[in-house]
Amino acid sequence: MTETDYGTFERAFGRVCGAFRVKLKATEAEDLTRTYFRVLEAYPLDDVLRAGKSCLTKHRRFPAAADWINELGSTDRPTAGADLRHMGSAELEEHERAERLRYVDHPCLCSECCRAGVDDRPIRFVPTLFGDVEERAFNPRRQVVQIVGHWAHGEELARWYAARDRFFALAPAGVVRLFRGRDRRSFADRIEAIYRRGDREPGEEG
Repeated sequence: MTETDYGTFERAFGRVCGAFRVKLKATEAEDLTRTYFRVLEAYPLDDVLRAGKSCLTKHRRFPAAADWINELGSTDRPTAGADLRHMGSAELEEHERAERLRYVDHPCLCSECCRAGVDDRPIRFVPTLFGDVEERAFNPRRQVVQIVGHWAHGEELARWYAARDRFFALAPAGVVRLFRGRDRRSFADRIEAIYRRGDREPGEEG
């Protein structure tokens, strides 16, 4: 699974919790959902959802993550291909830190950012590209292949913000609200809501 699958997984996991009458506070439910997602993210979403349904029919108590994995059967966890490098420990730490920060950090006052005029804007963690292709590497902690990223500085950061500003200048109001985070629904639910609004005129707020 990838982060874009989280909304679908969250809804399915919520149904499993409801079936087993697991009652949690909102923050506890979010933490538990995220924990299971991280444990299971090495598997395809469809397989995980099928395993969740199997847990409902076989278990009398709320399934532990290990139970969920057992229901996945003999599905092998992905391994690094011969042409993929393993991420080093420092790289792993930086990727995890970027994830905790939601890929945004404080403005940088390095010479590159000052020259590019972006020393007052937060730096961004962006994919590392080889031409137009995103670099991928094997994450040995999570046992998954993932996109490699880095913190953009200077002219690269300026280009990122220029593209972002163009996007928001041209995007419909509903899309702007989606990406600026004023909508508290899950990312997947918000995307679905936008595409369900086919009866609105282009650019009309909904």
